[in-house]
Amino acid sequence: MEYKATSAAISGLIDLKTLQKGGKRADLSDPDVCVIEEIRNGNYEAFGKLVRRYENFAYTLIRGLVGNDESARDITQEVFLRAYRSIRRFEQRSSFKTWLYKISYNTALAHISREKKMAERERFAASDRIDDSYKNQSVRITLDRIIGELKPEYRAVIILYYYEDLKYEEIAEALDCPIGTVKIRLYRAKYQLKQLWSRYAIQL
Repeated sequence: MEYKATSAAISGLIDLKTLQKGGKRADLSDPDVCVIEEIRNGNYEAFGKLVRRYENFAYTLIRGLVGNDESARDITQEVFLRAYRSIRRFEQRSSFKTWLYKISYNTALAHISREKKMAERERFAASDRIDDSYKNQSVRITLDRIIGELKPEYRAVIILYYYEDLKYEEIAEALDCPIGTVKIRLYRAKYQLKQLWSRYAIQL
């Protein structure tokens, strides 16, 4: 399966002033490095050569990771945007293809993590037992009430993780505690919420 990235769309989202010339001597025997040198010397349109050369490679990798054509197309474009903006940091410690692979892999994993968190948040909103009646105002009030019964440190991680969509690292920084502590508190908070929900659900 092939994917054709729109290099024009990519260029339109890039601030060309962010590209700076690298200080390391270029290995001009590498065709990719030659293109990168063109870009660093002001020929920004040359990036289209790299897009055409590696778009199918990146798309195939990403498609295999995320399992969705539409998401893979979006992520592929994001990958090339990131590569373009970071081209001055390419130091030839690896080939451009390897460098692009790392960007593709990390970007795809970040997408998977976001999707997983969204699914978890939806399951949490349903509290594993709440059906469509969650939309009912009384149910929402009940959920707010049981969250309010949690210890402050548990309530904080629930709100930061599910409502503010923060990562473990960001929560740890916000609460000034280790990441492991955040994970433990989140686990315990979800367990207590299920117990409290069982009690309150009887009253609905």
